[in-house]
Amino acid sequence: MNRNRRVLLSAVLMLGCNSAEPPMAPNAQEVGADMAPPSGPATTGALRRTGYSVTGTVALVASNGVAQLTLSSDFSVAQTPGPVLYLNTTNNPNSGQPLRIGALRSRTGAQTYTFQIPPGVRYTWVIIWCDPFNVGMSEASIAATP
Repeated sequence: MNRNRRVLLSAVLMLGCNSAEPPMAPNAQEVGADMAPPSGPATTGALRRTGYSVTGTVALVASNGVAQLTLSSDFSVAQTPGPVLYLNTTNNPNSGQPLRIGALRSRTGAQTYTFQIPPGVRYTWVIIWCDPFNVGMSEASIAATP
């Protein structure tokens, strides 16, 4: 990338950070290591690019108010500031019933998140969102979960 493009990209990124606010979503509550992970069939989906390069799949298991979200071993997402995982009833955490799972622990490789979920919500999307810019990075459509 030439110098002029890098300068322009840096300016755009700085401006985006100054005016963007992350989605208004409740934070998921992690569960303690002493709590058994949920059991049952997993709902899965392939991550697809919405704004940034991504590979991999997601699997979600939910039961009795606890969910476990797993990113596959071939998971990889482009370098950007502030990637955050969300579950939602739509593919945009600025609408629907979003739940902020938390910041990605790593931009590559398998990782698992175990957390509480609100009763009665049927999540149909896993989203990786760039909170500092309030833009989508990638998403996976998943079957409805209890």
